Amino acid sequence: MKLASIIHQYLSAFTSEYADRLLPGHLSAIGAMLRCRTPDAGEMLLRCTDCAEQVLHPHSCGHRSCPQCQNHEASRWLDRQRAKLLPVEHF
Repeated sequence: MKLASIIHQYLSAFTSEYADRLLPGHLSAIGAMLRCRTPDAGEMLLRCTDCAEQVLHPHSCGHRSCPQCQNHEASRWLDRQRAKLLPVEHF
């Protein structure tokens, strides 16, 4: 299940419940995640140089809170942090 489908399903209830506490950055993040990898985010035309097949590929939002966009970056960051740990037991 993608986060965008959950946002679509519960957005109206969420905004009505927390409207007084939502910051513009929260709404911006929600909007970015809803547009992520859809035609609304824009598309890039990819064309094969061998067979000339063309396909439209939607852009990702790149928002730091988006699990579709940042999962790879977050995993790489965690790997770098783990590499810095000393080979001893931690408390």
